[in-house]
Amino acid sequence: MSTFGTCYCMDTQDIFIKNLEFIHSANLPKHVKKTALDIANCRTNAMNGHLYQCPEKHFSVFLRNSCNNRFCPKCQYRNKALWNDATKNLIINTDHYHLVFKLPSFCYPFITAFYKDFVNLLFDASKKTISKILKLSFNKDVIPGFIMVLHTHGKLNQFHPHIHVLITDGGFDKLNHKWILSQNSLFDFYQFNSIFQIILKKELLAFYKNHPSLGISFLDCINSNYKSFAFTSEKINDPYSIIDYFTKTIKGSNINEQNLKFEDDIVSINTGNFSSSLSQKNFIKRFLLHVLPVGLKTIRYFGLYSTKAKNSLAKVKNLFPDELNIYKENTLHPEYFDQQFDFLPYKFCPFCKKHMILIEKTLPFETPFFVLNTFGDDPPNLDFFNSIAA
Repeated sequence: MSTFGTCYCMDTQDIFIKNLEFIHSANLPKHVKKTALDIANCRTNAMNGHLYQCPEKHFSVFLRNSCNNRFCPKCQYRNKALWNDATKNLIINTDHYHLVFKLPSFCYPFITAFYKDFVNLLFDASKKTISKILKLSFNKDVIPGFIMVLHTHGKLNQFHPHIHVLITDGGFDKLNHKWILSQNSLFDFYQFNSIFQIILKKELLAFYKNHPSLGISFLDCINSNYKSFAFTSEKINDPYSIIDYFTKTIKGSNINEQNLKFEDDIVSINTGNFSSSLSQKNFIKRFLLHVLPVGLKTIRYFGLYSTKAKNSLAKVKNLFPDELNIYKENTLHPEYFDQQFDFLPYKFCPFCKKHMILIEKTLPFETPFFVLNTFGDDPPNLDFFNSIAA
């Protein structure tokens, strides 16, 4: 007789809720444990509550607060969409290069102790490599636009820190108000790979000098493996598709809930031809490896795509008559969507469309008096509101 496990309809939050005792007892950095608890508590009775009502009393809804943690999949879902629109509205509709800069794997065991340092080191080495290649490739002083995005994961959410870059093929000549295209294969891998190798090795040696506690084996790895510090490069004519790829893997989590399968205590991650099965506790451990230190920026904007280059970017876009600009309703720079916020789907009454008003606040695990008096023990929730608003 064979025994089959039971499949459950769960999501990432359910796993964190089920393992709250493990999370509380785990020896985790303060900001990592806070993230784990935020994900478990988000929009549950463990959060403060707010009761909103239509001013004409057509409709009332009671909701628990979101945690607003930047690594919470539920909270950042809408933030991803906003960032996607704003970034597509920002970039120029011209050829770009997609670059990937990698951190060598021998650094991985030390990253949790020096997380912010290693990430900044990789950003700095990548930016210096780009600047060097541009200087070697153009006779004139041109200003490109580029966006750098940190990913810390592989396809199965394993730890794999690297930086993706979307950069224009060419740049703006401010003196002559012209767009200058590259005359040859810009960011050619075989021609320029050694530049990144040299720059990254120099950065790692300087880091080791400041932190000799890393040990002599770390130094040996720098000197013996530096030729593997490579970047990849691909020229593309559709930069918007790269923005879509970035959007899937930033803000909240890179995990698509549809790629998860739950059977008893096992969580299976299935992405294309890749799969991995983990216990729930090991799934949580792997998830929390990607929780970055507070204040560390994972998306950075340079050149024409920086907030300071608004006027120059406007001039450049006038040089491209076929510019795709279909996101005009959102004119904010995408950097502003790196902030935490709470989306309010209950802003308007679904019947009269007037602004809902806050009439009562409650503490965790408490029910508002208005709800108890009006609806008894079964108050309307967000799912009910969405169903009638739709």
